[in-house]
Amino acid sequence: MTRHPLAKRSMTLGLIGLVGLFCLVVPVLLCPFAWYYGAVARREIDRAPGRWDGRNDATTGMVCGIVGSALLGVIVIVGAFALGSMALLLGFEGGYSK
Repeated sequence: MTRHPLAKRSMTLGLIGLVGLFCLVVPVLLCPFAWYYGAVARREIDRAPGRWDGRNDATTGMVCGIVGSALLGVIVIVGAFALGSMALLLGFEGGYSK
């Protein structure tokens, strides 16, 4: 059987995204793509099990993509909260008048 090309791509993108998160935040942007490619690959593998192989790779990519996407969501929420807090603090006058 032939390994599904999206299964390997999903696993690669998911692992790069998760490992890259701890080195540099930018690679975590690959995780939603890993999730998508893993889901597509698993669906196609399940439809034609005699033709395609690599369901474990697709599942690994999907799981890494899901975890990375959740972490990306947390990063976005925390970043928005931090920027909003800074904007409030910088705009605060302190209530003293001269």
